[in-house]
Amino acid sequence: MESTQSIFVRALEHDKYTEATHLYLARWQKLHKSGQEEEKIYKGLLNGAAAFDLVMKGKYRAAKKVWKIYEKYRPLINENAEHYPALKKADDILIDLKRKYKKVFDTEKYKK
Repeated sequence: MESTQSIFVRALEHDKYTEATHLYLARWQKLHKSGQEEEKIYKGLLNGAAAFDLVMKGKYRAAKKVWKIYEKYRPLINENAEHYPALKKADDILIDLKRKYKKVFDTEKYKK
């Protein structure tokens, strides 16, 4: 059986950001308010996917706002995290996407 993390990565690889967001939203809701680092990792990654879902919808200001949540929790993705290889792969994909859409994230035009 394929893991949630692998399905999330595959969704990102195929530009299915809505599906990726919903997948980790369900995972995060199970952990919500647990205080575990894992909860924060999933919160960050689901917001990373949500940022690109918003970019695809032309909602650039909202995407930048949501991306900041991803950046806040990104440092928690480390070798000690459970499912690290898949989490790292998802992180790599999200960072590559930010480079691809650099104009959205780095321009003052879409500032709050």
